Amino acid sequence: MAIPIPAPDPMDIPEAGPSDHAARYAVSETLSAHNRAVTALRFSNDGSTLVSAGADGWLHVWDPETGDHVRGFKCHKTGINDISISPDSLYIATASDDSTSLIHHLHPPPHPLSQTQHPLDPDSNTNTFPSTSSSSSPTPQPLRVLASHTAPILSLAFSPKSNLLVTGSFDESAIIWDVRRGKPLRVLPAHADAIWCVGWDGEGGMVLTASADGLIRLWDASSGQCLKTIDNDTNSPVSFASFTSSSYFLISATLSSTLRIYNIHTSKVLKTLRAPGTYTSEKFPCPAIVFAAPCRLPSDSRSNGSGKGGNDNGNPEGQEMDIDDHVGAGDGNESGGSAVRGNQSSDQMQVDGEGALTSTLKHSRTKTKADAWIVTGSENGKLVIFDLQSKRVVQVLQGAEEHRSAVVAVATHATIATQSDPI
Repeated sequence: MAIPIPAPDPMDIPEAGPSDHAARYAVSETLSAHNRAVTALRFSNDGSTLVSAGADGWLHVWDPETGDHVRGFKCHKTGINDISISPDSLYIATASDDSTSLIHHLHPPPHPLSQTQHPLDPDSNTNTFPSTSSSSSPTPQPLRVLASHTAPILSLAFSPKSNLLVTGSFDESAIIWDVRRGKPLRVLPAHADAIWCVGWDGEGGMVLTASADGLIRLWDASSGQCLKTIDNDTNSPVSFASFTSSSYFLISATLSSTLRIYNIHTSKVLKTLRAPGTYTSEKFPCPAIVFAAPCRLPSDSRSNGSGKGGNDNGNPEGQEMDIDDHVGAGDGNESGGSAVRGNQSSDQMQVDGEGALTSTLKHSRTKTKADAWIVTGSENGKLVIFDLQSKRVVQVLQGAEEHRSAVVAVATHATIATQSDPI
């Protein structure tokens, strides 16, 4: 459903300040299927599929262009905390409160392979999964069941080649799995508290773990050796961390309402982004995704989709950094999701009869320059977009159908972005 963008009011400015490159996103679709919190969102790499996961244990598959519901099935009896789609867009893995990770076909084949055609047999030279279910099955059987953790799995990620999977758990460990065999390759005794986020660098040589103990660690994927430990000055729990597209830098979000960009070689903070009163993250983790800005607007066109805007003559003095030009915005094909974790009561995870809202947002202008922006969710039910260079808010997304509680899952793909909340 489209939401008209109000005319900008120069007197109504977000506390973080507007950017001279204003965003113009508006709600395009509202998707409802889950009966509890939507905890994770992912686009397939080719952009043809959007998957949502929820605390109800269901996976729902959507057509992001039309908003049509493609299929859905109950994957776990307990809640799903995270999902990951393989870079080849063939498989989807889940992280659940039942301490297991399941791998399914993203698009079930029409005719299951016979036992003699199982390409994931240890003696096979191919890198394709066997099929154990058809697209007509309402509850397809998983291709792999990964079970070694002793507590809920909070995060997981496929490697760039789709042959490995890393999982992070409340049991304070991370496990790197051989997906083809469904066996753990190595266990990383990574942290002194729950691991809320895991990820890979662009080459698949390093694994990242981020924890409630306030630390981010980088690991050699082959040896399991810890290469570097990065902390933050407030020692706040790290709710999200990810490599940027260049893999020389990483972005983190902590439960102190703060986003940071690090140089992984020096461990130094290059950028610190805050927006008091606009961006709040103190209880509920949400991804923060670096993506390519879809346009560079003229200097006299500065407004955001919430009706907030202002006159600004450029970036504040002293905020330019030489390294910023190399951080990289990527191609926008990023996604992230995280469960609502912590000691919240169960009613915070419930939704009304309409189910969870997921808004598909499309940009209204053509892309002319790929500036780096960051999108993240806030506990006030808003979606906040920052300009990485100026550290200013370019848009605060809200409207007639705004989320009614913390936004805990965000996904982007090219010029499409989605958000969800537990309502």
